[in-house]
Amino acid sequence: RVLCCTVLAAASVPLSAWWLAGAPRAQRCVGLVAFTVSMWISEAAPFEATAMAVPPLAVLLQVLEGTKSEQAKRIVASVFSDSLYLVLCGFVISSIFTRCQLECRAAAVLQRRFGRRPFLFLLAIMFLGLILSSLLSNVTAPLLLIEVLKPLLKDMPTDSRYSRLLLLSLAFSCNIGGMATPISSPQNIAALTILRQNGGKILWAQWLLVSLPFCTVAVLVGWVMVMIFYHFDASEDELSRQAKGETISIPTVVFERENITFAKALWLLSAFATLATFACQPIADFFGGTTAVSMLFISLALGTGMVSRQTFNSYSWHLLFLIGGGGALGFAVNGSGLLDILTRAAELYLSSDPYMLVVELVLILIGATTFVSHTVAALVFMPLVVRLGGAEGIRELAVLLCGLSCSVACALPMTSFPNVNSLMATDDQGRPWLAMKHFLAAGTPMTIATGLLLITVGYWLARLVL
Repeated sequence: RVLCCTVLAAASVPLSAWWLAGAPRAQRCVGLVAFTVSMWISEAAPFEATAMAVPPLAVLLQVLEGTKSEQAKRIVASVFSDSLYLVLCGFVISSIFTRCQLECRAAAVLQRRFGRRPFLFLLAIMFLGLILSSLLSNVTAPLLLIEVLKPLLKDMPTDSRYSRLLLLSLAFSCNIGGMATPISSPQNIAALTILRQNGGKILWAQWLLVSLPFCTVAVLVGWVMVMIFYHFDASEDELSRQAKGETISIPTVVFERENITFAKALWLLSAFATLATFACQPIADFFGGTTAVSMLFISLALGTGMVSRQTFNSYSWHLLFLIGGGGALGFAVNGSGLLDILTRAAELYLSSDPYMLVVELVLILIGATTFVSHTVAALVFMPLVVRLGGAEGIRELAVLLCGLSCSVACALPMTSFPNVNSLMATDDQGRPWLAMKHFLAAGTPMTIATGLLLITVGYWLARLVL
């Protein structure tokens, strides 16, 4: 697969010469993009390994101006952007929430409140997925919630459609939760990183004013969609069990409860204070910006023992390097002049009307993220979105809505971590609860409904705020 990707990249350079005549650096950048994207799509190597290869390959191919030493300094600097410190801060906050057992406590409360009303319990789990994904990330939240749901799932038959419904709802709600804050998903971080590289900025408060009402409505729409799927998703064995009068009941959530000590209460308070600081730009500016706030909180967490060195070393560092390498790819595309050429070409075919341009870009991204990783699509397409949006005077609006659209697609299980997390869940015999057909049947209408919601309600909210 690596050889095929290399051949594809080598062939793309001369093939691009006819429409990139007189732009040798842009031609070489086409080869870099072709190699990187094909490696990501084919998964010929780990995502982060491919991402880390971008800076040295960009220097070797000389896609930027200046000497190789000057190119290396600029592109390596683009890897370690401000956004990486926000992600790292998100990891630290998620560790504090886990130590305080917030996700288990919340699930236990929901079981006591809705245990005899399974479909309201389902809606409550979806909102819990939304909230945890927004507070932690939609990489961390599914991992925590799947552990909470597993004891419930094991008390149900493997062919139970309600068990499938729980796992699909978890995946869909965490995808939606990935839209909630600027650091709740890698694709949001990638979008804002590329926007900052081009001189733009979206405040936390602006993002939240759009995302929170939109995500709330999207979860309700998602609940309706999975309920429709539930109506048509019943095996013969389950129908026979229902004929015998069996009903759905939610087992009690059991975990080894630990007391919230004074120290843990202070940790929680500091975590929520940090999140509030991110959302309030004047306070963040007092400390020097969200990056400085992140580093201060990380320092306090490590220094006071909130987070141990072992926990800190166990974080998903590969995700940070994937985001950093993707930012370097965007920097190379911009610095080589390729982005200018693509923008001029796209302007010939895409609408010049601001609303129709946003609709077209959102539909393109939803189509791409149906088959390609949400994060990869954001890294590849967002530089173009920034440039096209800037040409029409709607740069921040286009980036915000297209950033949200990167989390919409859920028809295939391999394009987002919440989907993969639910797909890989198995019972005690190693039998999976979900298959590809379940994602296609439930995820396709869910994708269409959320996409329509984004270009209507989402656009209206963004216009009010930005």
